Amino acid sequence: MTGAGVRRVRRWTAVFAWIGGVVFAVQLAAAGGAVGAVVAGVVAGVLGTWVLRPGHDGVGLVLAEVAAITAGVLVLPGPQPVLGFLFGATVRRALVDGADRFPAKATCAVAGYLVGIGASVALGPGPTATELVPALLPLVGLVVGSASLYETTRAVHLAEATLRRLDEATRTTAAVVRASPVGLVLLDGDGRPELFNDRAADLLGWDGTGAVPCPHGPDITRCGDGCRGKAGEPVEVRLDRADTAASLTLHPVDLDPGTRSGRLLVAVADSTARQVREDVLRERADHDELTGLVGRRRFLELVDRALAADQGPVGLLLVDLDRFKEVNDLEGHRAGDRRLVAAARRLRAATGADGVVARLGGDEFAVLTTARDDRSRLAERLLTALATPSADPADSHVIRASIGVAVSHGGGTTSTDLLHDADIAMYVAKREGGGRVRLFEPAMGEEVLVKQKDKVDLRDALTRRQLVLHYQPIIDAASGRASHAEALVRWAHPTRGLLGPDKFIGLAEETGLIVPLGVHVLRTACLRAVRWRRDGRRLGVAVNVSPGQLSGEVFPREVAELLSATGLAPADLTVEVTEAVWADETAMRVLMAVRELGVRIALDDFGTGYSSLSYLRRYPFDLVKIDKSFTAGLGGDPRNEGVVRCIIGLAAVLGARTVAEGVETEAQADWLRREGCDYLQGYLFGRPDLLENWRPELLADPVPLPHS
Repeated sequence: MTGAGVRRVRRWTAVFAWIGGVVFAVQLAAAGGAVGAVVAGVVAGVLGTWVLRPGHDGVGLVLAEVAAITAGVLVLPGPQPVLGFLFGATVRRALVDGADRFPAKATCAVAGYLVGIGASVALGPGPTATELVPALLPLVGLVVGSASLYETTRAVHLAEATLRRLDEATRTTAAVVRASPVGLVLLDGDGRPELFNDRAADLLGWDGTGAVPCPHGPDITRCGDGCRGKAGEPVEVRLDRADTAASLTLHPVDLDPGTRSGRLLVAVADSTARQVREDVLRERADHDELTGLVGRRRFLELVDRALAADQGPVGLLLVDLDRFKEVNDLEGHRAGDRRLVAAARRLRAATGADGVVARLGGDEFAVLTTARDDRSRLAERLLTALATPSADPADSHVIRASIGVAVSHGGGTTSTDLLHDADIAMYVAKREGGGRVRLFEPAMGEEVLVKQKDKVDLRDALTRRQLVLHYQPIIDAASGRASHAEALVRWAHPTRGLLGPDKFIGLAEETGLIVPLGVHVLRTACLRAVRWRRDGRRLGVAVNVSPGQLSGEVFPREVAELLSATGLAPADLTVEVTEAVWADETAMRVLMAVRELGVRIALDDFGTGYSSLSYLRRYPFDLVKIDKSFTAGLGGDPRNEGVVRCIIGLAAVLGARTVAEGVETEAQADWLRREGCDYLQGYLFGRPDLLENWRPELLADPVPLPHS
């Protein structure tokens, strides 16, 4: 039975029930006297509710029906009118929407009928046994029929609700499919489209009629594995049409796995933009963004390919720019980038068709060559090209480099092997002063092993207390007595003796050990200065700090914690930095934060680096240290003396005091005193040593630095 059929049955049942009720009420009014009239009125009220509120099925209505049925059995001479009303009320209730309590309510009506029969028998004279059978037998059919009708009606209602939900879900799905940015096509078992959106039609160049086209064949259902891949994996296909060319991703999904329905959902996405992004990323991975040269990964692939071709020896030239770090430190990273671009341009021009030029990273370049010419000659040509400035003012720098050359010999060589050998040869060229070419020789590997051992030994030296401090006196020029001392680190190597900083500071910077080494020097110097104070020697201490230590924001906190832990007054500590720190704004901010703690800041080796009066004006320094190269020229070069005189005057104008380094003669000391230099430092007063070995007169009555 359909929903429409249920509604027709409901209408006719309501009519028959109402007619039966009218007949019942009329008979009650005619044959029942006063009681019958009252019951007839109740029945009339029930009939009015049926008409005016056909969907109503409340408790009051049920009680009214039960009362009318029970009274009708007692008042009327026969049960037929009552059975007619009972049948109408029960069947009507079975067809009412939402009659979820039909069994209980129908039972009440039947019970009312049975109560009436029982009461008539009890009150006598009631119906005889022969009369009871036709009075009760219709109840069986009534109960069974109405129950079946109720279940049928309920099933129809549930089916209708399910259909409504399915219809709503279908409309929602269709709306989602239409709005989806992904093209979707639902195919039936015969390959006909059941559902699709405009996006799919646009991507496939399809008008929505006929078979769904496929880039591999006549239509997608006969494509085979061209659009399916393995285990339903998506497949990238290229679609070329007269109006467009695009990359599509087809992702067929079997909607009924394990059955033979063959229904298929095909998702079509335009992957052109993604492929463009991937191509860009691949290009970036294969090429250096700054210089446009081949990148490291791609370069090593080309080397391996050349080695696998086995067409003769393969040469790899590793080019490392000399003193490039100083360019970055003194002139800034932008200047460094310009230098890298210029180097790349010159290397590419000098190599020409003889090889492939790559930038491996930082200031390191590489050249792959399979030409049979002498690789060393190519390397010399590269050095010459790098050292030849361009007529362009932006490319007018002389670039020096060190080049290591490695050549494959025999099978089994890999790109990693060649790069390793070229790196060793380049390291040797660097160690010999740079600006030269070295061809790899097996014996060079031993030198690299020594360097690696030095790195390990230096790391161990930090934990084994092999790094010691010697102190060089800094003399008050007016009194000739010590003012403070510069702490200079030495490595007490177990086999090579006492090593100066020139032997290991570069190694520390290269390995990243410069930061823990600097912390060790700073802590040791602070503790030593506190001990001097306890011994009655009023000496401050100066400590050299590298730009690497100032690259993070933690250095001021480390200094503050050391001062607090050791008890050293901030004014008794001087931090010395070179002009290289000016190239890094972060380092300058960190340095000024240290000065705010009360620590003195000294500008070391002034005049040899990237000096700028604007920096001196912006960032206050307490001490300016005149480089020893200027001190050495005193007494013989008027121009040099003029420069020193200007430095002393400039420092005074800026509120800083001057320290002359490298003072070795009394004549130099006298000249500096006359010109107003505040402090003197050099071998004339003592080499770096333990304080116990200083000349006694220097410590007779130390003159501490005045407060800024």
